[in-house]
Amino acid sequence: MDRTLTLKEGLENKSFKEKLDYIWYYYKFHILAILILVFLVVSYISTQINRQEPYCNITYIGNSIDVGELVPVKDKLNNIVLNNDKHSVINFDSIFTDGESSAKLAMDQKLQASIAAQQIDIALVNKDFFEKNFPYDMFLNLESLNGFSTLPLSNHELIKKTDSNSGTYGISIKNSSILKDIHFADDNNILVVISNTEHNDAVVNVLKTLLD
Repeated sequence: MDRTLTLKEGLENKSFKEKLDYIWYYYKFHILAILILVFLVVSYISTQINRQEPYCNITYIGNSIDVGELVPVKDKLNNIVLNNDKHSVINFDSIFTDGESSAKLAMDQKLQASIAAQQIDIALVNKDFFEKNFPYDMFLNLESLNGFSTLPLSNHELIKKTDSNSGTYGISIKNSSILKDIHFADDNNILVVISNTEHNDAVVNVLKTLLD
């Protein structure tokens, strides 16, 4: 029976190039497996190091707009509120409610899923959307926020309810300087906080900047 040569025996009396050819021929699958493993480990470590945890998620909900106009606002918020923290981020996304019926249905499903997954903290909605969804307890009474009294509200219209759910549930954005360059499809948009948010402090800090 032929005996399998050890690596040391296989490399004896060979030139450097021959040794490389020998190692590659007999061990290429081992080498490739090790390289793939190293790549995966390095990628995982890099992802964890550069990972940014959502600090606050803002979503515009309404008719289509130029989403590129949301980017400068997002950048300003991350600069002012987070000082461009590498480990936290304020997101500013959009969900459009216009378009064909199939597209509207898909966006409605996306909205419901995002809310259920607590992926929206603050939303910008028009008054029609607000009135339609208020009965379903979608929006938080802002007066229940710890820090509501510190918000700069003197220059802003508050959207209040006086029924059994009395309180302040929205703030008009008409006088928000940081949002003035966004060409919204409606001129009656308001800021609301989604009722299941768990980011009280983040919401208050972001609202302060949006209303300043």
